[in-house]
Amino acid sequence: MNINDLREMCQKDTKINSMDIDGYSLSIPELSNKYHQIAFDERKTLRFLEAQYNIIKREKWLYYTGKANNDVYDKTPFDLKVLAKDIDLFLSSDKMIIDIKEKIEEQRDKIKIIEDTAKIIQNASFNINNTIKWKKFLSGDLT
Repeated sequence: MNINDLREMCQKDTKINSMDIDGYSLSIPELSNKYHQIAFDERKTLRFLEAQYNIIKREKWLYYTGKANNDVYDKTPFDLKVLAKDIDLFLSSDKMIIDIKEKIEEQRDKIKIIEDTAKIIQNASFNINNTIKWKKFLSGDLT
């Protein structure tokens, strides 16, 4: 699920229709479970991306230090001799590493959005209760 679809879904699921408060109240457990399941799946994806990052970083380290297999250099030649102190510079500017880091950060952002939405849904019952009290107050019921 991309981040824009996720935002749209979260916005839709957290909107409370003041004319259907009871219906939304009854859907809170289902929505809560939905977001816990999504969070689980997205955390699993994050762990996969972090593992991929570690693999790519190791492969690139071997490549830049000159320790990779010869067939790697046949495919993508690299004729520079990199000093040990400069390895981090090459790793941090490598396109594949930058791409996987961006995916990891986007995945973390998605998890944050999901967790925040789950909190909003869990707190919806308090908002619904306050709305009911407010409507009673406006109608003259002071109990």
